Amino acid sequence: MTRKILIIEDTPTIARVQKHIATTVGYDVDIAGSLAQAKELISKNNYFCAVVDFILPDAPQGEAVPCTIEAQIPTIVMTGNIDAKTRDIVEKYPIIDYITKENKQAYHYLEKQLQRLPRNENVKVLVVDDSASARLHICSLLKRHKYQILQASDGIEALAVLEQTPDIAVIIADNEMPNMNGDELCGEIRRLYSNDEKAIIGISGSNAVHLSARFLKSGANDYLRKPFNNEEFYCRLSQNVDMLEQIATIRLQANTDYLTKLPNRRYFFEEAEKSLKKMQKKELTPSLAMLDIDHFKAINDTYGHDAGDEVLRGLAISFAKYFTKDLAARLGGEEFAVYFNDTNKDEVLKRLDNFRHFVELNSPEFSKEKIQFTLSIGYAHGPVYQIDQLLKQADIKLYDAKQNGRNCVMS
Repeated sequence: MTRKILIIEDTPTIARVQKHIATTVGYDVDIAGSLAQAKELISKNNYFCAVVDFILPDAPQGEAVPCTIEAQIPTIVMTGNIDAKTRDIVEKYPIIDYITKENKQAYHYLEKQLQRLPRNENVKVLVVDDSASARLHICSLLKRHKYQILQASDGIEALAVLEQTPDIAVIIADNEMPNMNGDELCGEIRRLYSNDEKAIIGISGSNAVHLSARFLKSGANDYLRKPFNNEEFYCRLSQNVDMLEQIATIRLQANTDYLTKLPNRRYFFEEAEKSLKKMQKKELTPSLAMLDIDHFKAINDTYGHDAGDEVLRGLAISFAKYFTKDLAARLGGEEFAVYFNDTNKDEVLKRLDNFRHFVELNSPEFSKEKIQFTLSIGYAHGPVYQIDQLLKQADIKLYDAKQNGRNCVMS
């Protein structure tokens, strides 16, 4: 989905720079050189956000800011300077941020903010405070930056919300609450989730000297003393969300095969082992298939390794169509594996044979050279609860499939 942004800026060179930044991030850009033009554009369009120059020829006292705010457009204000008078005017309004046009860093910061806003729509933040007015204030700040917001009035309720909504990314927890203090809540959350999975920001109006240290030692990532400055709140929140995002990116890179973008061998083993333990407890029978491209060496020798890589990528895309609820991975070379959540052997074998048939008919579409190829598949159906043993059984069946003339499923 392309999001529309309104840039209100009367200096053409600055407007071009802002447009370039917004376009690079992925926005559809409209530019207004005056407040009058901005009002006309606002009347005709729905904008995801706006970047507003504080001083315009027909709005010398920042009148463009309330214009976008009243239209309920999240607003970033850019100004040549931010003296006390300008700051007072700007801070009267519920804006996203204000940025001074001092140097190149200001435009790098603008780019970051424009990248964060769409991302924030998918970030869930839990606000935990026994004061309804305090929760309302924090939620209003989060709403400006488009976060998804959940609330809890104490630590016990917060843990229940976390259990119901495990993809919450950030918890903002007050310390002074009935039933369970904020630092105690931190300890309970850290018992369940690591710092890599969830960020916790402690807040408190207390003057206690060691409270911030107590929060951090209990597992909080950050701490703010109430009443806090809105700018500092946003900066600390963004830094913590950025950290979680960077960790997730690193983890994804570590667990993904660089060529096919499927899970790699290490991730496959880790996740399958977790599932096998659960299945053993429930006395369910696990199953796994190993899939191998027939005569793949001949493909590389005849068409070259680039063509072979294209075949592998095309096949990997097909996995997503047939094994959406299962764990599919590239183990190495032309060898793939699928660990099945479905314990019905007949149904799984039917799916595997349908996939084999699909590849036989459609493989020429996977590469520019229209290379046709087939798959041999070995299938193992437990009860075996060690991944290496289950793979070994499937590998024996894969060997049988090769010996049986290839392009078949053996179980």
